Amino acid sequence: MQEAWVQSETTERRFAGTTLQVVFKLVERCNINCSYCYYFNMGDKTPFDRPVKATPETVEAMADWITQGCQELGFRRVLIAFHGGEPMLVKPREFEQICETFRQRIEPQVPMGLTIQTNGTVLTEEWLALFHEYGVHVGLSIDGDHTANDRFRLDHQGRSTFRQVENNLRRFLAWADAGNGRGVSTISVMDHRNDYAEVYRYLRSLGVRQMSFLLPDRNRDDGFSEPGESSERYGERLAELFQAWLEEDDKSIFVRQISEILQHLQVREDNDVEGDPSAGGRREGFQVVVMHSDGSVSVNDSFLPALDWYSRTPRYSIHQHSLREFLDDPIFEDVQRIQASAADECLSCEWRGICRGGDIENRYSAENGFDNPSIYCKGYHRYYGHIRDTLVHNGYPAELMKAKIARSQKQFPS
Repeated sequence: MQEAWVQSETTERRFAGTTLQVVFKLVERCNINCSYCYYFNMGDKTPFDRPVKATPETVEAMADWITQGCQELGFRRVLIAFHGGEPMLVKPREFEQICETFRQRIEPQVPMGLTIQTNGTVLTEEWLALFHEYGVHVGLSIDGDHTANDRFRLDHQGRSTFRQVENNLRRFLAWADAGNGRGVSTISVMDHRNDYAEVYRYLRSLGVRQMSFLLPDRNRDDGFSEPGESSERYGERLAELFQAWLEEDDKSIFVRQISEILQHLQVREDNDVEGDPSAGGRREGFQVVVMHSDGSVSVNDSFLPALDWYSRTPRYSIHQHSLREFLDDPIFEDVQRIQASAADECLSCEWRGICRGGDIENRYSAENGFDNPSIYCKGYHRYYGHIRDTLVHNGYPAELMKAKIARSQKQFPS
């Protein structure tokens, strides 16, 4: 991402032609108790200060706020992602009214897409019909097979959620394969004890074709405390994932953490990933805001692992401030500046153009702020090196590989 927005530009020019992504915390409680959840178990307790769920009045105000803001700032479309907590704890008829409100108030003015991220414990035919009617893309959280999933994803009584989630994932996939909705993808939080070749093969055995694997939420001060856990170990686990995907030899299977890297290394010379967020390039095409059940808005909550910094970021209210006023807050320039920079020791790294310094929350420490390499730096080295060596071993031109890596280095920091 380029360093901030040029200050002489107008607010309209900053966002014209981009996508507004609204992460909507529709329900701020959850029916399961994942031990790695930052919102409930790792320091952030603010959801308990807000309503359990958004009211119809808040939803209507939100729809008007988004519409007005998109018109004023020139966003080309809006993507609303239902999150929580667990968003499917609302009744289906409530969800239908929410989608209808958005359809009637937003869609006539700006193109709109809807997604939902669910823990997979709730599913009925009524829900499937609604997802079909409103073209909702479904993301489902599952960490792998029974052992992998139940390391962390238990209910509030400490009981397994696996069979219920697996059965509902099968139903979602069959529904999607029949041509309904906009597809189904999975998100898995990684753990150093899992074999990710096995996790990949398990998800593929269910029919999953779109998947994403997230490294655990950590900042630099958190470190690694479990026996056998290290940055390098996570790199090895990512390499297992890549190897399983490569051996299947089906390019139609999308794994985000693999696609992000391969976009930089395509043999064709015209690849330019700067505007493609799915490719891990510069996310100039998207502006993320988080909207809570009380109508307050904040910066991207994926930064929560940097909690002592994140807790000081500003909150606005849609009832008192416009989208323009919110996005004019200096915090957004600060975030863009951080994302466009790298720690001094990253500047000599061959992988900096692909890693881009790592996710900023993984760079944070109380002493140095964001001026650190990612806590997963050594793991990225191992993972990227494995991909490079494997591709060259399988015939990728070695000189072209060097040129591609060098090209990515020139693009970051910018």
